[in-house]
Amino acid sequence: MTTWPSPLAEGATLAVWAPSSPAPVAFPKRFARGIQALQDDGFTVRPMPSCAAAHGVSTLQPAALAAELHQALLDPECDGIVAAVGGWTLINVLPHLDWQLIGEAAKPLIGYSDIASLLNAASRRSDLVSFHGPMVVSEWGEAAGPWDYTRSEFRAVTGLAGPWTEHPVTEPATWSDEMLWWDKADDRPRSPRDGGERVRTVRGGSAEVEGTLWGGSLAVLSLVLGTPFADQPEDSLVFVEGEGLAPDEFAARLRQLRLAGVFDRSVGVIVGRIGRAQACLSGFTDFDEVLRDIVPAHLPVAAGYALGHSTPMLTVPVGGRARLHCAGEAPPRLTLLGPAG
Repeated sequence: MTTWPSPLAEGATLAVWAPSSPAPVAFPKRFARGIQALQDDGFTVRPMPSCAAAHGVSTLQPAALAAELHQALLDPECDGIVAAVGGWTLINVLPHLDWQLIGEAAKPLIGYSDIASLLNAASRRSDLVSFHGPMVVSEWGEAAGPWDYTRSEFRAVTGLAGPWTEHPVTEPATWSDEMLWWDKADDRPRSPRDGGERVRTVRGGSAEVEGTLWGGSLAVLSLVLGTPFADQPEDSLVFVEGEGLAPDEFAARLRQLRLAGVFDRSVGVIVGRIGRAQACLSGFTDFDEVLRDIVPAHLPVAAGYALGHSTPMLTVPVGGRARLHCAGEAPPRLTLLGPAG
């Protein structure tokens, strides 16, 4: 049975790990700002050597990155590990990881984007819930720090706000998909906006469903499908997210999931808000029509959630349980089920 990591506490020590992009080196101002924001929130922050490295396609060699994570897990003064940023190359690290150690250490692993492959694998190979949540450069490094919604959701789900049994997911009042280039134009907070894409029922189901949360970035899921690291629970509540997509790419990536059998092992599908959405060359822009066409008809589908590459963002317990209620045209209800339940 999958277990939850030790909850974070006020003043916890977080190791910062950079197993993917060398963004801390490329964007030092934003990285430093992220470290400071974590410290301002009361954390003791320890950047690991990978945060100062830029080697080949990543930061350090895959075996060295795995050893760095193992060291943090064995360190009694380290309470959790948060990724510096995403990228493309964490898949190279996965074969070097000690999954038994990850499970026995039972420390929170936090990140998204490229990190999703680790989170999904840890829930299956290490029987450990991990957190699809904010990272140092991308969220904590915002000009005014992480958005309040991002911070409050992170605190609630990781246990910082106290023990919990159920967490109804609410919709943020405002959001942003404004592009500000890191260390060049991000000297101010991104402009918030309201309206636009909202949480909605794309396809209602006949009953409430409950399942194990599994998923992440559509691009990252495609990297592990067909490998030993795509192990998926049979009762998955699948969540997917991405940014800058047009409906044709969205359709292709969903079709890949369907052909790989992902939806055969699913009880429902949750889709993140797609920031900076594009149109097809034909002018077609209906992502919901794509979902209804490709996701099997018996599965409930809800969309518009603040997942992953969304500002602000939810923290999702990968490997944890959740309930989804979709009925007719009413707004869906998503409830995360916590460790105290």
